[in-house]
Amino acid sequence: RFPREQTGRLDAVLVNVAGGMAGGDYYKVEIEAQPRAHIVFTSTAAEKVYRALGDATRCDVRLTLGEDSRIAFLPQETILFDRVRLRRSIEIDMAPSARLALCDLVILGRAAMGEDVHTLDWADQWRVRRDGALIWADAARLQGDATDILAPKATGAGARAFGTLIYAAPDAENYLEPLRESIARADNCQAAATAFDGLIVARFIAPGGQRARRAIEQALRILPDASPPRSWAT
Repeated sequence: RFPREQTGRLDAVLVNVAGGMAGGDYYKVEIEAQPRAHIVFTSTAAEKVYRALGDATRCDVRLTLGEDSRIAFLPQETILFDRVRLRRSIEIDMAPSARLALCDLVILGRAAMGEDVHTLDWADQWRVRRDGALIWADAARLQGDATDILAPKATGAGARAFGTLIYAAPDAENYLEPLRESIARADNCQAAATAFDGLIVARFIAPGGQRARRAIEQALRILPDASPPRSWAT
């Protein structure tokens, strides 16, 4: 869907009519911003990934940004259920003058429903390239009893939610200190941010999804053209 939220940009809201993903499902998102285009992408609600009885669930995201283009890729959180098997990749190719804001929040089960995730196999790979050169590579895997793995202070301090925010732009470093000030005010959410080579990377962990989501939302408002769209309030 393409609601008209603001002039001068294209708003895109992804609707998953299946109500979630399960084992064997393959989900692919491709977005290309032509030169000088401005795109804000989000989803109607949290994405749910259910248990896999056979093949893993796969999700591939590819973003391409032309010269002077802007993409804010701001999907709502992903909720992983017990016995999930998820393989996801995020590939980004951007021109030197392009601007990208991207956030990702993963939540283990629904705390209000008393759900715990004791068995999962989740693997994530991110690659960001500017003018063909790799500027950011990230790989993560969580396999086994997530509740037990994330319980110690060194691995998660009991976190049930963890997220990443990246901002890539020619002047990205200018927003590092305001971003750090924002996350320092986060309530019951631990976060940290760093910047290098026109890229900001921030990490968030929290005992619950609402705490992490609120901290990420506040951080996004610091960045140009990255304020969460209206669907985040529903």
